Amino acid sequence: MVASLLTGLILLFVAASFHVGRRVGFRSGVEVGRAEAPVLLRMRYQLEQRCPICDDSGGLSGEEAERERRGS
Repeated sequence: MVASLLTGLILLFVAASFHVGRRVGFRSGVEVGRAEAPVLLRMRYQLEQRCPICDDSGGLSGEEAERERRGS
């Protein structure tokens, strides 16, 4: 009786710890994503040498936009 109660309490504690850890990790991941996304987007646009605001490609894919820039 005592052993099964102790086992049940341990499993409950492990499940609660898992749940709390998962929530904390998810929030932390969202915060990191919000902090890093602008930097990664800027890096990508600089490597592609284009401006997401000034670019007049109209949402075309990379190859289509390049052809439009060249005028062909």
